[in-house]
Amino acid sequence: MAEQMKSSGKTLNELVAKKATSLFGPRVNFNSLSETQKNQVYASIVESVGKSNPQVNLRMMRLSRAGKGLIVLSIAISFYEIYTAENKVSETGRQLAINGAGIAGGAAGGAMAGLMCGPGAPVCVVIGGFVGGALAAWEMGRIWR
Repeated sequence: MAEQMKSSGKTLNELVAKKATSLFGPRVNFNSLSETQKNQVYASIVESVGKSNPQVNLRMMRLSRAGKGLIVLSIAISFYEIYTAENKVSETGRQLAINGAGIAGGAAGGAMAGLMCGPGAPVCVVIGGFVGGALAAWEMGRIWR
């Protein structure tokens, strides 16, 4: 996602112009600044590199909440399955195995997709993780009958 958002980065001249304007006003001419002022502009550029994007932070927070919600849903379904089962001990083992296989399969699927598609393909990794987790959980459910 970061690569997609920054597919075409800003040039050094664009960064210098933006930071000089923000520090010294809209009519500033970078070439007429003193060495100290130029160093302030450069320092501001370096400092801004370490700052995160608030829009990305918000999006990641929402995705994190969605992920936590899916975990809670999965646990609720497991509890329901255990509650309605005749043999609760066996069903508890089955649910633990299915959930464990789903986690392991998701990690393996995401890792394999990352190796096949490369680190620049986050969608591929997400899909690989989802498919790997779903297949592993489904197969574990079939095996554990």
